[in-house]
Amino acid sequence: MGKCKRITSKLFIAGILVMLSVFSFAANGEKKVLLVGIDGTQYERVIALDTPGFDRLNIVKAYTGGVAGNKSEQKTVSGPGWTTILTGVWKNKHGIANNTDGLANSNWPSIYRYLYNANSQLKLFGFSTWGPIHTQFFKNDMSFLSSHAEGGSDDDNVDRTLSVLYHDSPDFIFLHLDEPDAAGHSHGFGQEYDDSIIRSDKRLGRLLDAVAHREQTFGENWLVLVTTDHGRDFMGKGHGSQTKQEKTIFIASNKPLNEKYKKIVALPNKHFDGIYGLPAQTYIVPTILNFFGVMSDIHWRLDGLPLVGDININRVYANIGGKKCGLEWDVNTGTPATLGSNEHVAKFDCDGHADPLFIKGNKIYANIFNSGCSLQWDVDKGTPLTLEASEHVAKFDCTDDGDSLQINDQQITTYIDDQLCGFQWDADAGTPITLGRNEHVAKFDCQGSPDQVIIE
Repeated sequence: MGKCKRITSKLFIAGILVMLSVFSFAANGEKKVLLVGIDGTQYERVIALDTPGFDRLNIVKAYTGGVAGNKSEQKTVSGPGWTTILTGVWKNKHGIANNTDGLANSNWPSIYRYLYNANSQLKLFGFSTWGPIHTQFFKNDMSFLSSHAEGGSDDDNVDRTLSVLYHDSPDFIFLHLDEPDAAGHSHGFGQEYDDSIIRSDKRLGRLLDAVAHREQTFGENWLVLVTTDHGRDFMGKGHGSQTKQEKTIFIASNKPLNEKYKKIVALPNKHFDGIYGLPAQTYIVPTILNFFGVMSDIHWRLDGLPLVGDININRVYANIGGKKCGLEWDVNTGTPATLGSNEHVAKFDCDGHADPLFIKGNKIYANIFNSGCSLQWDVDKGTPLTLEASEHVAKFDCTDDGDSLQINDQQITTYIDDQLCGFQWDADAGTPITLGRNEHVAKFDCQGSPDQVIIE
């Protein structure tokens, strides 16, 4: 009897070691991504129902619709929602405001194009029950895909995805499912809507089984992300407005999702019961790019941050009157009058705080109100009035790519009209009127040397 127990114990330990080796092999294997979108699925119903497929994932509440009253606000409808999910930016950048709009702004590419540009040999697939995602917004990206489909039923597109997972060698798959949204529009909340979520969950379970098969058979390392484009109104039939329920979505994953973004995103969070303290649907593209290891410098201009992998931040300081003053952005968008509505004055705050920044290559980026913004010089010389005629206000622009800078650990310069201009702080504290008494406008001076800065 004792011998039998020892043999059983040894077999058990051996089995555990085999399982651990498989998991380790998968974790270090070739990276792949499956992104599943289930249209119009209310987060609260997913949590309330028996959903064993979702239970296999880590699910976090998130939000859609941009920031209400801010430059990023967009309707909680499918067109802007899916475009944001696939580009990582809000409507003010991708340009899709409604379901009937045409091509998205190509200056803010889709995840298809990002991955193709990173490696044209990747095998990309896209199957969308709601056709306009492919036929309107990203029509010009379909040539990058090994196979794609639009329309049909959810089961049709799940079967297409399963066929690829079992019989092909995919690197990235986007799958859009539509049944919960259709059920909501037809019936509102109730048994029909709940049943549609349960059926969607069963489809998700089949997909997760196929991913597990690939990991165990081929040693691949899969990231699975599941999300939705919008919530629903009080009755469950409609959506499109800026209400907590319509803005509430989810991001689910087979891998742990980090919360490093919380140390970076500076956002007033007093509305919708603190929803802006959650990740947004803009976080999906950066998460995919970071997982694949292809998140380049320019991707830090996106409106979201990665939920897997590291996020390295910088802070910039200057010594002003013996005080350590940190580079920040001014909360008053578009002020002084020289700035546009998507721009924030860059300033040095001598109260000891500095905003987190991303210094990437020759650009400096900040995440402001969950929008990617970049350091630039203002075209209007000598404004606001505190500046001389040869000086330009430094600003963070949340719609553009930022000016090229020369950055070292002590100085920042840029060329303006073929002149080398140094990054400085303005001597007049607390001006323009948007700034507090311990704050100085950051500027580029084209007749003076740059002030010394400390980059941490």
